[in-house]
Amino acid sequence: MEHGSEAILQRLVEFARAERARTAGADQGIHLAKDFHTGVGHAEQFRHGLLPRLRRCGDLSGCRVLEVGAGMGFIATLLSATDVGYVVATDRHWEQSSPRSESLVHAFESIARCCDVTEVVSCGSGKPVFNGGRLAFVQAEGACLPFADESFDIVFTHGCLEHFDNLEAIFAEMWRVLRPGALLYSESEKFWASRDGSHLYEIFPAPWAHLLAPAEALWRLYEAEWGGKDILWPGKHVNCDFFIHMLERDLNHRGVRAIKNILIHSGCDLVFWQQMSRPEDRVLLRQLDLRRSLSNWPLEELLTSHLAFGLRKRPARWATRLILRVPWTLKQIIPEPVKHLFRRKLM
Repeated sequence: MEHGSEAILQRLVEFARAERARTAGADQGIHLAKDFHTGVGHAEQFRHGLLPRLRRCGDLSGCRVLEVGAGMGFIATLLSATDVGYVVATDRHWEQSSPRSESLVHAFESIARCCDVTEVVSCGSGKPVFNGGRLAFVQAEGACLPFADESFDIVFTHGCLEHFDNLEAIFAEMWRVLRPGALLYSESEKFWASRDGSHLYEIFPAPWAHLLAPAEALWRLYEAEWGGKDILWPGKHVNCDFFIHMLERDLNHRGVRAIKNILIHSGCDLVFWQQMSRPEDRVLLRQLDLRRSLSNWPLEELLTSHLAFGLRKRPARWATRLILRVPWTLKQIIPEPVKHLFRRKLM
């Protein structure tokens, strides 16, 4: 471990313990993950986040919708119960869900109860079957979608882009299957905390811990804090070899800046751009003097906790080009009335 990183890691651990004690107790992370994988977390995200933002971008009535990287299909299920025409959900790893089919059945039942999704007929295979054929699951690579050009009115990803290492190909395919003037929508979590399908900030509530310490030290911490429990899949356990292998693979360095560059060169038209950071992360970064230890990571990437944006398949306006090109550090000091003016120009 580099000089001083042991002390930094200890201070991050103390911060994480204090946060858990302040909120919902020592097992908060486990309970949050359990809610998420029973569908409740997805339902809340959908009802209070994704659906309102999609509707802000335009009318959804009768739209042909494609979800890329649908995971277990919770969001596609919820969206297909709205006024859209139909939803096609794609993912490359459908077969990996089959051992958890019983869990998925209970998850979709939870969604049906909390969101009044009454059209679900059967979940016997671990995936919902709908009346009227308004929901379809297709196993496919995001970089090679098996659909005709200009065949969808909306293409979206949710909590997915942070797991891709071929963003240019993914965007090119999503752009190809969109009809002219149609909407491309995306939401992503922290890029620096994701790799190989795992959100490491769910494992380490203290931000940036896995960027500061070797995998062996973090395994000892994880074992001491959680007793080897897999907080992403409650009831299961993580062994040391799997944990270290997960952390020693390349972390995702391709985040907000990479997406901006792709959008700029695509010539797309921005409908909205929402880049959020948690105030407590800013305070912690400054208090613990971590900037020097994390010097290889752009500050914008470290502090972006959530990224959401919508695009139209039409030529970019001047406001779009300006918003995507203005440096992130400069945006932090732009007065809110000026930002509001630009948002109005986009809408």
